[in-house]
Amino acid sequence: MKWLRSKYVFPLAVITLVISLCLQCAWIRQLYLAQKKSLQTTLESIVSDASKQISYRTIAKGHEKSGRFQQFFLSQEWSALRQAFDELKVDNLRSQFHYGITNDSSVVEMKMSFLNDAKLKFDHKSSAVTNGKSQREVSLQDQRDLKVMDSLVNHRLDQLGWHINRNYALYDYSDGRLIKGQLPAQTLSAFVSGKYTYNLKFQNRYQLIVPSITWLIVFQMRYYLISSFLMLFLTAAAFYLLIRLMKNQQLYAQAKLTFTSNMTHELQTPISTISVALESIKKYHLIDQPEKLENYINISVHELQRLQSMIEKVLKQEQMDLGETQLQLSLIDVQPILQQVISAMDVQVKAKNASLVFLPSDEPLFIKGDAMHISNVFYNLIDNALKYSPARAKIEVSFSIADRQLTISFKDNGPGINEIYLQQVFERFFRIFNQDNIHNVKGSGLGLHYVKQVITLHGGRVDLHSKAGKGCNFMVILPLYEEN
Repeated sequence: MKWLRSKYVFPLAVITLVISLCLQCAWIRQLYLAQKKSLQTTLESIVSDASKQISYRTIAKGHEKSGRFQQFFLSQEWSALRQAFDELKVDNLRSQFHYGITNDSSVVEMKMSFLNDAKLKFDHKSSAVTNGKSQREVSLQDQRDLKVMDSLVNHRLDQLGWHINRNYALYDYSDGRLIKGQLPAQTLSAFVSGKYTYNLKFQNRYQLIVPSITWLIVFQMRYYLISSFLMLFLTAAAFYLLIRLMKNQQLYAQAKLTFTSNMTHELQTPISTISVALESIKKYHLIDQPEKLENYINISVHELQRLQSMIEKVLKQEQMDLGETQLQLSLIDVQPILQQVISAMDVQVKAKNASLVFLPSDEPLFIKGDAMHISNVFYNLIDNALKYSPARAKIEVSFSIADRQLTISFKDNGPGINEIYLQQVFERFFRIFNQDNIHNVKGSGLGLHYVKQVITLHGGRVDLHSKAGKGCNFMVILPLYEEN
C-alpha cells in the first residue's frame, strides 16, 4: 500500500500506544473502584459479623447451642433491626431496651419515646438493661467485650492476609460523642466503618478505622496490573520490531540499489576494456605486431579473470545466504595459505606503492577448515585494506594464540571507520559514504559480509577495532585444531 509509507508508521505506532495506554488506564480505574467497593463491603461485613457474634455471646450466655437462640439472634433480620434501633437518633428521643430469659421463654423489648414539646427534655436519652448490676460492673464488662470485639476483628483481617494499619474509635451510645480514637483525614483512600454495638448494655459503639486501603487494593489487583503492563510492553515491543524491520528493509533496498549500480559499473569496466582491446587488434592489424598483440591479449585475459572473479563472488554470496554452501573441512595450516594469497597480491601491492608486512609464526597453525573459503577471506581483507588505504599504505599481518584460539590480525594505517559503523560494515551491501554521500572506492559491499559468514561457519568470529583517522584492525579468531 503506497499510502502507508514508513514515515507514517512511527506516529501511527505512538498514537496506537497512547490510545492503548488510555484504555488500560480507564479499565484499571474502573477495576480499582470496583475492588475498592468490594473491599469496603468486606471490611464492613467483618465489623458487622464481629458485632453480631459478640452480642450473641452476651445475650445467649449458657444458651449458645440453642437452635432457637441462633435462629433469632444470629439472623440478618435481627441484626438489621438492632442496627436500625441504634442508628435512630432524633433530638430529645429516649430509647429503652430490655431482654429477659426464663426457662420457658425469652423476652426482647425495644421502646422509644419522645416529647411532643421541643422545649421539654428527658433526663436520659437512652437506657439499657443492667440485670441489677452496678454501673462499675457494667463498665468493666463493657471493656472486656470491647477487647474481644477488637480482637475478633483483627483476627478476621489476619485470616484474610490483610496486613494493614488499623485502629478503632469508640463512641458514647447515648450522645454519640467520641470517647476514644481519632478519625483519619478525609481522604479517598481511608476507610471508616459504621458504628456498631458489641453487647446489649448499650454503653458504647465500636467503629473500625483504616487510614489507607490503597496499597491493599493495588496488591489485590497485582495480576491485573502485571497483565496490563505486559500487554502494553508487548505492544510497544511489536511496534519497535516492526519499525526496525521496515527501516532495515528500507536500508536493504537502498543498499541493493547501490550494489546494482556499483556492480553494473564494475562489470562494465572489464567488458569495455576487452571491447577496446579487441577493437584495437582488429583496427590496427596487430596480428602483424606480435608484442602489442600479446600485450592486448594479456590485458583481455586479466579483465576476463577479474570479471569471472566478481561473478563468482556474487554467486558464492547467494549460496551463503541460502544456506547451500557446504564446507570441505580438512586439517589445514593457515600460514602457507596466507603466504600464497600475499604472493598472488604482490602486483596489486606494488601498484599501490604499499608495504605489506607479514609476521609469520615459528610453529604451524592448524585449524579444521575449508582452504578455499579461508583463502578468500584473507584475499578480501587484504584487498579491502589496499583499496581503502591511501598511497604508500602499510599493512601488517600477524598471528597470536590465546586460550586455544588463533587470532589473525590484519592491521592498516588507512582512514579508519567511525565507531557507529563498526557493526554495520559486516551487513550485506553496506558501504560507508563520504561526507558528500558518495562512494570514493568502487565495490560490491559483499566482501566483509562474506568474511563474517565464512568465519562463523568455521566456529569463529571477526572483531574490528577502528577509529576515524586511525586505521583498522580486523581480527579473525578461529579455534585451533585439537586432537581428541
